Formats: sequence, structure tokens, C-alpha cells
Amino acid sequence: MDNARATSVGILRASKVRNAEEAIGQSEGLLTVLRLTQADIKPAEDALQVAKRFFDSNQFSKAFHAAKKAESLAITLDERFGGYQKAAKALQSRIDSMRRLGLRTEELETLLGRAEKKVLSGIWDSGAFVPNYLEARVLVERAEQEGRAFQERAEKASNSIFLAELAIESLGEMKGPADPERFAEGAASELEESLHEATRQLALGDAEGATKVASEIDAKATLLKNLYLDTTKSFDATEAQMSYLRGEGVLTNGLEADIKIARDMVEKGRIEAASAMAARLRKEVDVIGNAYRKATTGIADAEVLYARLQREGFHSYEADVALRDTRRSIREGNYARAIEHLERALHAFGRRTNAREALGRAIEEARKRAQFLRGSGLTFLPDIQEVLTRAEHEFRQGNFVGSSEDLRIATVLLDQVTRAPDGKN
Repeated sequence: MDNARATSVGILRASKVRNAEEAIGQSEGLLTVLRLTQADIKPAEDALQVAKRFFDSNQFSKAFHAAKKAESLAITLDERFGGYQKAAKALQSRIDSMRRLGLRTEELETLLGRAEKKVLSGIWDSGAFVPNYLEARVLVERAEQEGRAFQERAEKASNSIFLAELAIESLGEMKGPADPERFAEGAASELEESLHEATRQLALGDAEGATKVASEIDAKATLLKNLYLDTTKSFDATEAQMSYLRGEGVLTNGLEADIKIARDMVEKGRIEAASAMAARLRKEVDVIGNAYRKATTGIADAEVLYARLQREGFHSYEADVALRDTRRSIREGNYARAIEHLERALHAFGRRTNAREALGRAIEEARKRAQFLRGSGLTFLPDIQEVLTRAEHEFRQGNFVGSSEDLRIATVLLDQVTRAPDGKN
């Protein structure tokens, strides 16, 4: 019985010994391999030494568990180191890439140094003080992400700056200016200053600001190119209109000199100022043309109307002066003033027309009053009717003065009749 128990104990002890030996051997083999890497596996080596000491003191179970811990710790450290090393290499690659683009990398380099210190600072894990690969990996991965995002923004800014440069060159190489170099210097100087500012902002790390400035340059250059084309077309159209007006006898009041000044502004690259001046000149030419047509057609119509009124006996000193001033202003090319004088004449005609209509209504009213007195036995009613008939005839002949005098006589007689007690004289 005792022999059997002793045999059983011996078998169990031999099994523990064997298991401990195998565990220690397996851990030792793994550590031998991992020593070839750059991973810091010293904590695992320390755990293996503990396992060996337990084995030497015949504490085989403790030796087994210590060996397994050494193995697990070695694998964990190797995995953590691999992850950290991969992240650190990615960050270093990002730094190198940014350097090639001329971007600032000081901040990322500082973070990489902090990560190395983080590794060395270590951390307690499962009772062992191990290198802090985990937090160091998080630090470098975040730094790489930030670096990548910044590089993408910087590359976008760099592309925008490149496109802005092309836009400026395209503006300076436009066909049309007699002196392309002078035109380019004037048109692109401000944009080139903005381009320098965009480059400076990118160098300082403000990729968004650089992109914004570069995009504005590109848009402004495109706007100026279109504005240049529109402005030169506007000048051509304005000169053609002025030529047509001069052919019609219109005086353009020195606008030719303004056109010359505006074209010189374009040649100097002052596109926006020239564009504003082109719009003003185009408007002024239209105003002159419209005023000329209104003045000339107006004076012609007014003279026809005045001739008809004169045949009717109408004469007005005010209308004569206004028409004379209108013709003089047209000869001088002051068409706006000619229209003002013409309106004075038309007002005089209007007053004449209003007076004629009022006289006609008064004659008609007097005629009705005379008709109302028929059969009243009024002895001088025929005289009143005769005077009214003469007033109507003079009115139709345009003798408004005589018609008005006869109407006044007839009205006085009718008023006397209506005031008499019995209506008889």
C-alpha cells in the first residue's frame, strides 16, 4: 500500500518536473528568438530567471507558472513593441514626406521623442514593470494622423498655389495689349503679392489660410481675364456708337479723350478701373444719343405745331425764345439743355391750347344762354346773337383775341339781361 502511494507520488513529482522543464525550455527558446528583435523583453527574462530559481528549489509548480508567465509576457511585449514600432516608422515616414515638401515637422519630431520617453518610463502590468509601448503607440499614431491630415491640407494648399500661379501667368499672357510686359506688371502685381502671402502662410503651417488666399487669387485672375475681354468689347462698341452718332451730326462732347484715357488704363493692366470707366462712357454715349434724338425730333415736332398755331393767330415771345434756345443748344451739342428749352416751348403751347379750349367752352356756354332767351321779346337779342356768331367765326379762324373781345361784349349784355327785373329793356 505504502509502496503504491510512494509510486504515485513519484509519478506526480516526475510529471511536475517534466512540465516545469518543458515550460522553462519553451520560454527560453522563445526568448532566444525574441532577443534578435529590438523589443525590450527584459521583464520576460527576469520572469524566466524566477522560474529557474523555483525549479532549482524543487518548487516545480511555481516554476511552471513562472515559466508560462515569462512566455506570455515575452509574447505580449513582442506584440506591443511590433505595434509601437510600426506606428513609429509610419510617423517617421510622415515626417520625411513632409520635409520633402518643405513643411514644418518640429512638432511631430517632438512627439516622436516624447513617445520614446514614454516607452522608457514603463508601466506596471500584471505585477511586472514593462516598457510602456501601449501609450507610446497611441501617442505616435495620433501624431501620424495629425501629420497626415496636415499634409493633405498642405498638399491641397500647394496645388491651389500652383493653380494660382498658372492663373496669374495666363492673365499676364493674354493677347491684345500692345505692351504685354507692362500690362502683365500692372494686372498681376497685386495678385503676385497675394501669392507670396499664400506661400508664407503655408510655410508657417496655416494650410487653410494659404488655400483660401490661393483660391481667391485664382478666382480674381479669372475675373480679370473676363473683365478685360468685356471691357475691350465695350470700348469697341462705344467707339462704334460714337462714330455712328458723329455721322448723324451729333457732338460727343470730348468723350473721345475719355476713351483714350480708359484704353491706356487697360494697357497698363488697370482692368477694374478701366472697366468701371468703360461702363460709364457707354452710359454717357447712350444718354447723348437718346438726348440728341429726343431734342431733334422734339424741335421738329414743336416747329410744325408752332407753325399751325401761328396760322391760327397764336404768337408767343416765350415760345420764340425757347425754340431759338433749343436750336442753339443743339448746335452746341448740349442736348440735355436743348430738351429743357424745348419743354419751355411746349409749356407755352400747352397754355395756348388750354386757353383755346377754355374760350371755346365759354362761347358755347354764352350761346346756350342766348338760346334760352328766345321768345322773351328782348329787342337787342339779335345783336347778342350776331356778336356771338362773330366770336365763333373768329375762334374758328384762330383770331382768339378778337373772339375773346366779342365774347366779352356778348357776356356783358347777357349779364345785364339776367339782372333786369322782367328780363326786358
